[in-house]
Amino acid sequence: MAPLLLALASCGGGGGSQAVVVPPPVIIGPTANSVTAATSTAKSNALCATIAPFYWEIGDQSGSLASGSIGTTSSGTMITGATQVSIASGSKWVYGMYVVELRGSAAGLTAADIPFMNFTSGYTNIGNDPKTAKCPASNSPDTVNACLTTLNPATNLPYSTQDPNTTGKFDYDSGHFENHASQLGSLGDVPLVSLGSTVAAQLGGGVDLQYTQPMMAFAVYTNSDQYAELLRRVLDGSLKMHDALGTHAVCTLPSASCNAVQSPIPEAWHYSIGHWVEDDSSTHGDGAFSSAGALGFYPWIDAAKKYYGVISREDVAALASGQQAGYASAQCGRLIRHAWETGVAQTGTIPD
Repeated sequence: MAPLLLALASCGGGGGSQAVVVPPPVIIGPTANSVTAATSTAKSNALCATIAPFYWEIGDQSGSLASGSIGTTSSGTMITGATQVSIASGSKWVYGMYVVELRGSAAGLTAADIPFMNFTSGYTNIGNDPKTAKCPASNSPDTVNACLTTLNPATNLPYSTQDPNTTGKFDYDSGHFENHASQLGSLGDVPLVSLGSTVAAQLGGGVDLQYTQPMMAFAVYTNSDQYAELLRRVLDGSLKMHDALGTHAVCTLPSASCNAVQSPIPEAWHYSIGHWVEDDSSTHGDGAFSSAGALGFYPWIDAAKKYYGVISREDVAALASGQQAGYASAQCGRLIRHAWETGVAQTGTIPD
Protein backbone atom coordinates (compact mmCIF):
# COMPACT_ATOMS: atom_id res chain seq x y z
CA MET A 1 0.00 0.00 0.00
CA ALA A 2 1.30 3.46 -0.87
CA PRO A 3 2.03 5.85 2.02
CA LEU A 4 -0.80 8.19 2.99
CA LEU A 5 -0.04 11.80 2.03
CA LEU A 6 -1.71 14.50 4.08
CA ALA A 7 -1.41 18.19 3.35
CA LEU A 8 -0.49 19.45 6.80
CA ALA A 9 0.36 23.00 7.76
CA SER A 10 3.90 23.18 9.06
CA CYS A 11 2.90 24.85 12.31
CA GLY A 12 -0.13 25.60 14.45
CA GLY A 13 -1.49 28.35 12.29
CA GLY A 14 -0.78 29.92 8.96
CA GLY A 15 2.33 29.59 6.88
CA GLY A 16 2.96 27.22 4.03
CA SER A 17 2.04 23.58 3.89
CA GLN A 18 4.14 20.50 3.42
CA ALA A 19 3.41 16.97 2.32
CA VAL A 20 3.79 14.79 5.39
CA VAL A 21 4.12 11.07 4.87
CA VAL A 22 2.04 9.15 7.42
CA PRO A 23 2.83 5.42 7.58
CA PRO A 24 -0.32 3.48 6.71
CA PRO A 25 -1.62 0.90 9.17
CA VAL A 26 -0.60 -2.68 8.48
CA ILE A 27 -3.99 -4.04 7.51
CA ILE A 28 -4.38 -7.79 7.63
CA GLY A 29 -7.74 -8.11 9.31
CA PRO A 30 -10.27 -9.19 9.54
CA THR A 31 -8.69 -12.61 9.75
CA ALA A 32 -9.60 -15.54 11.92
CA ASN A 33 -7.45 -13.94 14.62
CA SER A 34 -8.70 -10.36 14.45
CA VAL A 35 -11.77 -10.67 16.66
CA THR A 36 -9.84 -12.72 19.22
CA ALA A 37 -6.92 -10.29 19.22
CA ALA A 38 -9.11 -7.22 19.60
CA THR A 39 -11.20 -8.86 22.32
CA SER A 40 -8.14 -10.02 24.23
CA THR A 41 -6.62 -6.54 24.06
CA ALA A 42 -9.83 -4.91 25.32
CA LYS A 43 -10.09 -7.38 28.19
CA SER A 44 -6.47 -7.79 29.22
CA ASN A 45 -4.29 -4.85 28.23
CA ALA A 46 -3.46 -2.74 31.29
CA LEU A 47 -4.34 0.54 29.54
CA CYS A 48 -7.78 -0.82 28.76
CA ALA A 49 -8.27 -2.17 32.28
CA THR A 50 -7.73 1.31 33.68
CA ILE A 51 -10.69 2.78 31.76
CA ALA A 52 -13.27 0.08 32.54
CA PRO A 53 -16.21 -0.01 32.42
CA PHE A 54 -16.61 0.63 28.70
CA TYR A 55 -18.17 -0.65 25.50
CA TRP A 56 -16.07 -1.09 22.38
CA GLU A 57 -16.97 -1.76 18.78
CA ILE A 58 -15.21 -2.11 15.45
CA GLY A 59 -17.00 -2.24 12.12
CA ASP A 60 -16.98 -1.28 8.48
CA GLN A 61 -19.45 0.58 6.28
CA SER A 62 -21.86 -2.36 6.39
CA GLY A 63 -22.08 -2.73 10.15
CA SER A 64 -20.45 -3.95 13.34
CA LEU A 65 -17.81 -6.67 13.03
CA ALA A 66 -16.73 -7.07 16.66
CA SER A 67 -17.76 -5.60 20.00
CA GLY A 68 -17.79 -6.17 23.72
CA SER A 69 -18.62 -4.74 27.15
CA ILE A 70 -15.78 -4.62 29.68
CA GLY A 71 -16.54 -4.33 33.40
CA THR A 72 -19.64 -2.95 35.10
CA THR A 73 -20.68 0.36 36.59
CA SER A 74 -21.01 0.98 40.32
CA SER A 75 -24.63 -0.15 40.02
CA GLY A 76 -23.57 -3.44 38.43
CA THR A 77 -24.72 -2.70 34.90
CA MET A 78 -22.73 -3.08 31.70
CA ILE A 79 -22.22 -0.30 29.20
CA THR A 80 -23.62 -1.29 25.81
CA GLY A 81 -23.97 0.33 22.42
CA ALA A 82 -27.34 1.66 23.53
CA THR A 83 -26.09 3.31 26.73
CA GLN A 84 -26.62 7.07 26.57
CA VAL A 85 -23.53 9.12 27.45
CA SER A 86 -22.26 12.66 27.18
CA ILE A 87 -19.69 12.45 24.40
CA ALA A 88 -18.03 15.83 25.15
CA SER A 89 -15.51 16.56 22.38
CA GLY A 90 -16.85 13.69 20.31
CA SER A 91 -19.33 16.46 19.44
CA LYS A 92 -16.63 18.27 17.48
CA TRP A 93 -16.53 15.65 14.75
CA VAL A 94 -20.33 15.77 14.52
CA TYR A 95 -20.18 19.51 13.95
CA GLY A 96 -17.45 19.01 11.37
CA MET A 97 -19.68 16.54 9.53
CA TYR A 98 -22.55 19.03 9.68
CA VAL A 99 -20.53 21.89 8.21
CA VAL A 100 -19.10 19.81 5.37
CA GLU A 101 -22.61 18.64 4.48
CA LEU A 102 -23.91 22.19 4.57
CA ARG A 103 -21.11 23.30 2.23
CA GLY A 104 -21.91 20.47 -0.18
CA SER A 105 -18.45 18.89 -0.24
CA ALA A 106 -15.04 18.95 1.40
CA ALA A 107 -13.89 21.25 -1.39
CA GLY A 108 -16.84 23.53 -0.60
CA LEU A 109 -15.37 24.59 2.74
CA THR A 110 -14.60 28.28 2.45
CA ALA A 111 -11.39 30.08 3.35
CA ALA A 112 -13.40 31.65 6.18
CA ASP A 113 -14.59 28.24 7.47
CA ILE A 114 -11.22 26.56 7.75
CA PRO A 115 -9.65 28.53 10.65
CA PHE A 116 -12.77 27.82 12.73
CA MET A 117 -12.76 24.14 11.82
CA ASN A 118 -9.08 23.51 12.62
CA PHE A 119 -9.06 25.74 15.71
CA THR A 120 -6.86 28.58 14.49
CA SER A 121 -9.57 31.28 14.31
CA GLY A 122 -8.58 33.09 17.50
CA TYR A 123 -12.05 32.75 19.06
CA THR A 124 -10.66 31.33 22.28
CA ASN A 125 -12.58 32.98 25.09
CA ILE A 126 -14.72 30.02 26.20
CA GLY A 127 -12.28 27.25 27.13
CA ASN A 128 -13.02 23.57 26.78
CA ASP A 129 -13.96 22.28 30.23
CA PRO A 130 -17.33 20.49 29.99
CA LYS A 131 -17.70 20.31 33.78
CA THR A 132 -18.02 24.09 33.86
CA ALA A 133 -21.39 25.56 32.89
CA LYS A 134 -20.92 27.56 29.71
CA CYS A 135 -24.40 28.50 28.52
CA PRO A 136 -26.76 28.99 31.48
CA ALA A 137 -30.23 27.54 31.02
CA SER A 138 -31.52 30.91 32.24
CA ASN A 139 -30.57 32.36 28.84
CA SER A 140 -33.69 33.29 26.92
CA PRO A 141 -33.79 32.17 24.24
CA ASP A 142 -31.43 29.28 24.96
CA THR A 143 -29.47 29.43 21.70
CA VAL A 144 -25.94 29.63 20.36
CA ASN A 145 -26.31 33.35 19.77
CA ALA A 146 -27.56 33.96 23.30
CA CYS A 147 -24.71 31.85 24.68
CA LEU A 148 -22.17 34.08 22.96
CA THR A 149 -23.35 37.08 24.96
CA THR A 150 -22.20 35.35 28.18
CA LEU A 151 -19.20 36.95 29.87
CA ASN A 152 -16.21 34.79 30.68
CA PRO A 153 -15.62 35.53 34.40
CA ALA A 154 -11.85 35.17 33.91
CA THR A 155 -11.68 37.90 31.26
CA ASN A 156 -14.99 39.76 31.69
CA LEU A 157 -15.33 39.58 27.91
CA PRO A 158 -18.18 37.95 25.98
CA TYR A 159 -17.66 34.53 24.45
CA SER A 160 -17.82 36.18 21.02
CA THR A 161 -14.44 37.86 21.60
CA GLN A 162 -11.57 37.11 19.21
CA ASP A 163 -8.06 37.07 20.68
CA PRO A 164 -5.34 38.42 18.36
CA ASN A 165 -2.73 36.53 20.40
CA THR A 166 -4.18 33.16 19.39
CA THR A 167 -5.36 34.00 15.87
CA GLY A 168 -3.54 31.79 13.38
CA LYS A 169 -2.42 29.34 16.06
CA PHE A 170 -4.01 26.06 17.11
CA ASP A 171 -5.80 26.50 20.44
CA TYR A 172 -8.21 23.82 21.66
CA ASP A 173 -11.19 25.97 22.66
CA SER A 174 -14.94 25.62 22.27
CA GLY A 175 -15.15 29.22 21.08
CA HIS A 176 -14.16 28.29 17.53
CA PHE A 177 -17.25 26.24 16.78
CA GLU A 178 -19.62 28.37 18.85
CA ASN A 179 -18.71 31.50 16.95
CA HIS A 180 -18.69 29.67 13.62
CA ALA A 181 -22.19 28.32 14.27
CA SER A 182 -23.36 31.85 14.96
CA GLN A 183 -21.72 33.32 11.86
CA LEU A 184 -22.88 30.37 9.73
CA GLY A 185 -26.43 31.55 10.31
CA SER A 186 -28.18 28.19 10.17
CA LEU A 187 -27.79 27.30 13.86
CA GLY A 188 -27.39 30.56 15.77
CA ASP A 189 -31.04 31.04 16.67
CA VAL A 190 -32.14 27.39 16.81
CA PRO A 191 -33.63 26.66 20.27
CA LEU A 192 -31.77 24.10 22.36
CA VAL A 193 -34.68 21.65 22.21
CA SER A 194 -34.42 21.55 18.41
CA LEU A 195 -30.65 21.73 18.03
CA GLY A 196 -30.03 17.97 17.90
CA SER A 197 -32.75 17.25 15.37
CA THR A 198 -31.58 20.17 13.21
CA VAL A 199 -28.02 18.85 13.07
CA ALA A 200 -29.15 15.24 12.59
CA ALA A 201 -31.40 16.18 9.68
CA GLN A 202 -28.40 17.56 7.79
CA LEU A 203 -26.56 14.27 8.40
CA GLY A 204 -29.20 12.16 6.70
CA GLY A 205 -31.71 11.83 9.52
CA GLY A 206 -32.50 8.72 11.50
CA VAL A 207 -29.91 9.54 14.18
CA ASP A 208 -30.87 10.63 17.69
CA LEU A 209 -28.69 13.53 18.84
CA GLN A 210 -29.49 15.66 21.85
CA TYR A 211 -27.63 18.73 23.09
CA THR A 212 -27.51 19.43 26.82
CA GLN A 213 -26.43 23.03 26.10
CA PRO A 214 -26.33 25.07 22.88
CA MET A 215 -22.60 24.32 22.65
CA MET A 216 -21.52 22.80 19.35
CA ALA A 217 -18.12 21.64 20.56
CA PHE A 218 -19.00 19.41 23.52
CA ALA A 219 -22.69 19.14 24.42
CA VAL A 220 -23.99 16.13 22.44
CA TYR A 221 -25.73 13.41 24.46
CA THR A 222 -26.17 10.17 22.51
CA ASN A 223 -24.96 6.57 22.40
CA SER A 224 -22.40 4.47 20.57
CA ASP A 225 -25.01 2.93 18.26
CA GLN A 226 -26.02 6.35 16.96
CA TYR A 227 -22.45 7.59 16.56
CA ALA A 228 -21.38 4.40 14.81
CA GLU A 229 -24.10 4.98 12.23
CA LEU A 230 -22.55 8.36 11.43
CA LEU A 231 -19.11 6.77 11.09
CA ARG A 232 -20.51 4.16 8.71
CA ARG A 233 -21.99 6.96 6.61
CA VAL A 234 -18.58 8.60 6.48
CA LEU A 235 -16.99 5.34 5.35
CA ASP A 236 -19.51 4.68 2.58
CA GLY A 237 -19.28 8.26 1.36
CA SER A 238 -22.88 9.22 2.04
CA LEU A 239 -21.46 11.83 4.42
CA LYS A 240 -19.04 14.11 2.65
CA MET A 241 -16.70 14.12 5.65
CA HIS A 242 -15.18 11.10 3.89
CA ASP A 243 -13.18 13.42 1.64
CA ALA A 244 -12.50 16.00 4.37
CA LEU A 245 -10.67 13.56 6.65
CA GLY A 246 -7.17 14.82 7.35
CA THR A 247 -7.52 17.96 5.23
CA HIS A 248 -6.38 21.45 6.30
CA ALA A 249 -4.62 19.86 9.28
CA VAL A 250 -2.36 21.85 11.61
CA CYS A 251 0.14 20.87 14.27
CA THR A 252 -1.13 20.95 17.86
CA LEU A 253 1.63 20.29 20.38
CA PRO A 254 3.51 23.48 21.32
CA SER A 255 7.21 23.15 20.54
CA ALA A 256 10.07 24.97 18.87
CA SER A 257 8.66 23.88 15.51
CA CYS A 258 4.95 24.33 16.28
CA ASN A 259 3.45 27.63 17.41
CA ALA A 260 0.28 26.05 18.82
CA VAL A 261 -1.11 27.52 22.06
CA GLN A 262 -2.37 24.45 23.93
CA SER A 263 -3.67 20.92 23.36
CA PRO A 264 -5.29 18.32 25.63
CA ILE A 265 -3.35 15.58 23.82
CA PRO A 266 0.30 15.19 24.94
CA GLU A 267 1.35 13.81 21.55
CA ALA A 268 2.31 15.55 18.33
CA TRP A 269 -0.94 14.82 16.51
CA HIS A 270 -2.44 17.15 13.93
CA TYR A 271 -5.95 18.63 13.90
CA SER A 272 -8.16 18.65 10.83
CA ILE A 273 -11.84 19.50 10.24
CA GLY A 274 -13.23 18.84 13.72
CA HIS A 275 -11.07 15.76 14.31
CA TRP A 276 -7.57 14.62 15.22
CA VAL A 277 -5.05 12.91 12.96
CA GLU A 278 -3.10 10.40 15.09
CA ASP A 279 0.24 10.67 13.33
CA ASP A 280 2.90 10.97 16.03
CA SER A 281 5.65 8.60 14.89
CA SER A 282 7.11 8.38 18.41
CA THR A 283 4.04 6.41 19.51
CA HIS A 284 3.73 4.51 16.21
CA GLY A 285 0.86 6.73 15.11
CA ASP A 286 -1.07 5.11 12.30
CA GLY A 287 -2.76 8.23 10.89
CA ALA A 288 -6.22 7.32 12.19
CA PHE A 289 -8.85 10.05 12.46
CA SER A 290 -10.55 10.48 15.83
CA SER A 291 -12.37 12.78 18.24
CA ALA A 292 -11.66 11.87 21.87
CA GLY A 293 -13.98 13.41 24.44
CA ALA A 294 -13.00 14.59 27.93
CA LEU A 295 -15.42 12.13 29.55
CA GLY A 296 -13.88 9.16 27.72
CA PHE A 297 -15.90 8.74 24.52
CA TYR A 298 -13.51 7.87 21.67
CA PRO A 299 -14.64 7.38 18.06
CA TRP A 300 -12.18 6.70 15.21
CA ILE A 301 -11.80 5.86 11.53
CA ASP A 302 -8.62 4.17 10.34
CA ALA A 303 -6.29 5.92 7.90
CA ALA A 304 -7.38 3.65 5.05
CA LYS A 305 -11.04 4.64 5.64
CA LYS A 306 -11.96 0.96 5.85
CA TYR A 307 -12.89 0.50 9.50
CA TYR A 308 -14.45 2.56 12.28
CA GLY A 309 -14.36 2.06 16.00
CA VAL A 310 -15.87 3.44 19.19
CA ILE A 311 -15.05 3.27 22.87
CA SER A 312 -18.05 4.43 24.85
CA ARG A 313 -17.89 5.44 28.50
CA GLU A 314 -18.60 8.44 30.71
CA ASP A 315 -15.99 9.00 33.42
CA VAL A 316 -17.14 12.03 35.39
CA ALA A 317 -14.83 11.21 38.30
CA ALA A 318 -11.75 11.31 36.09
CA LEU A 319 -12.78 14.67 34.70
CA ALA A 320 -13.31 16.10 38.17
CA SER A 321 -9.80 15.04 39.17
CA GLY A 322 -8.26 16.60 36.08
CA GLN A 323 -7.35 13.32 34.37
CA GLN A 324 -7.28 13.04 30.57
CA ALA A 325 -10.17 10.57 30.20
CA GLY A 326 -10.36 11.06 26.45
CA TYR A 327 -6.67 10.47 25.92
CA ALA A 328 -6.82 7.41 28.19
CA SER A 329 -9.55 5.98 25.96
CA ALA A 330 -7.51 6.79 22.86
CA GLN A 331 -4.53 4.90 24.27
CA CYS A 332 -6.69 1.81 24.78
CA GLY A 333 -8.65 2.29 21.56
CA ARG A 334 -5.63 2.48 19.27
CA LEU A 335 -4.34 -0.77 20.77
CA ILE A 336 -7.67 -2.48 20.03
CA ARG A 337 -7.55 -1.02 16.52
CA HIS A 338 -4.02 -2.32 15.93
CA ALA A 339 -4.94 -5.74 17.32
CA TRP A 340 -7.85 -5.86 14.88
CA GLU A 341 -5.81 -4.79 11.88
CA THR A 342 -2.87 -7.10 12.57
CA GLY A 343 -4.58 -10.04 14.23
CA VAL A 344 -2.11 -9.81 17.13
CA ALA A 345 -3.20 -9.03 20.69
CA GLN A 346 -1.49 -5.94 22.09
CA THR A 347 0.18 -6.22 25.49
CA GLY A 348 2.29 -3.03 25.52
CA THR A 349 1.44 0.63 25.95
CA ILE A 350 1.81 1.62 22.29
CA PRO A 351 0.97 -0.39 19.16
CA ASP A 352 3.63 -2.97 18.23
